[in-house]
Amino acid sequence: MPAKNAKRRERNYMKQKFALNIIFLAFACLGLSCNLSEKSKINQGNEIVNKIENYRKEKGVLPTSLSEVGIEEKEDSVIHYKKESETKFILWFGTTLGESTTYDSETKNWK
Repeated sequence: MPAKNAKRRERNYMKQKFALNIIFLAFACLGLSCNLSEKSKINQGNEIVNKIENYRKEKGVLPTSLSEVGIEEKEDSVIHYKKESETKFILWFGTTLGESTTYDSETKNWK
């Protein structure tokens, strides 16, 4: 009888260990997916930054909206633009509920 109980405990332990590994892998994949999505949005944002900077070089001013650089900005757009002053703009996109990643044209960095 004790041998059967030991085998049963070992099987239960292995099942629990397997389940925890599956859960860990699922969370790891989810985190990797979110990270890749954010990098993709930053790449897309960098393309917009280049368009804005080219517009500034050609016209001497920042565009009032992204439509001036050929990008249709809608309420549900992924990346948003705001001209903060005659020399500064920001781009941003949402990452999680209530959080965003923002590009600052003065520092030329995403945060």
